[in-house]
Amino acid sequence: MDRRLALKATIAGFLVLALLFSAYSMAAYRKSPKTAKVTYRTLYTERGEMSHAGFFSDESVYRNGTSLENYPGKITRRIEGVYRYSINPGTAGSYKAVLRTDYYIVSGKKRISLMNRTWGSWSGRFSGSFSLPVSFNVSSLDKGLKAVREGTGLYRASGDTYLLVEVDLPGREPFTHRVSLSTNGLGMLSLKDVSKDYKKVERHSKTLNNRLGFAGGSVSVSTGRKLFPLMALLFMLPPLGLLYKRGGKREEMGGLRKFIVEGIPPEAEMASVTLGSVEDLGRVFDLVDKPIVHYVEGDHDVYAILDGGVVYEYIKDRKAGDRG
Repeated sequence: MDRRLALKATIAGFLVLALLFSAYSMAAYRKSPKTAKVTYRTLYTERGEMSHAGFFSDESVYRNGTSLENYPGKITRRIEGVYRYSINPGTAGSYKAVLRTDYYIVSGKKRISLMNRTWGSWSGRFSGSFSLPVSFNVSSLDKGLKAVREGTGLYRASGDTYLLVEVDLPGREPFTHRVSLSTNGLGMLSLKDVSKDYKKVERHSKTLNNRLGFAGGSVSVSTGRKLFPLMALLFMLPPLGLLYKRGGKREEMGGLRKFIVEGIPPEAEMASVTLGSVEDLGRVFDLVDKPIVHYVEGDHDVYAILDGGVVYEYIKDRKAGDRG
C-alpha cells in the first residue's frame, strides 16, 4: 500500500511539474524574445531668423520702425531687417549671403528666366553666431522691375526678391536659408520663411534579449521557448505512460472487466486448469457463468473462475510498475 501511495504521489508531482513548465512555456511565447531600444542624441542645433520693421512714406497709420506681418505696398518705402544665425554648441565656420531679384516671365506653365540682379552680398567667417543688416528697398525694387519690363518689352515680367544665406561648417551639412519678399493680390508685402531651425540628431539602436524569471534567477525568452516545452513534455511522459498501461489492461480484458472482482486465493486444494489467453478465460466464463476473481500471487496477476472442485486460472506476469 505504501508503494502505491508513493507511486501516486510521484505521478502527482510529475503532473504538477508538467503544468508548471506548461505555464512557463505560455509566458515565454507571450513575450517577445528581443526588444529594440532606440535612443536619440542631439549633436547640434542651428537657427536662422530675420527680424524686420517697415519705413513708410505716410506715417498717419503706421509709424516708421513698426514691425508687421503684412506691409501696405503703396506706402512702404523699405523694410529694414537684421538676419541672425547661431549654432549650439558653438563652432567656427564661414558664411555667404546675397540679396537678389530673379526676373522671369511665365509662358503657359513654363517659367522663363530673364535675368537677375544683386542688391547686396556678404561673406565672412564666424564662431558660434553672426548677424547681417539687410534692407529691402521697395522703391528701388519697383524701379528695377519697371526697367526690366521696358528694356525687354515684356510687360508681364515679374521678379522674385529674396535673401539667400548659406552657412558652411567643416564636416557638417550646409545650412541654407531663403527669406523671400512676396506681394499678394491685395498689394500687401510680406517676408516669408523668416525663421528656420535645424537639429542634427544621432540615432542609436540596441537590441536587448528579454528574460523570464525562473527558479530564483532568469533565463532568456528564446531559451525558455525551447527549454520549458521540453521539460513539460518530459514530466508529462510518466503519467501518460501509466494511463496508457492501465488503458492497455482495460483493453486486454475487454468486456470481461466488469465481471472481475478482487478476492483471495482459494484455501482448499482444487484441481487447477491453467488457461493460455484472455480469450480462453472468456470462453470459460461464458460456459460456467461464474465471477472472475482477481488476486496477486508473487509477481503474477491471477484471474480465476471457480467451478465446483476445479479452478480455471489465467496467469499474467506483473510489470515492475504494477507491483507493490
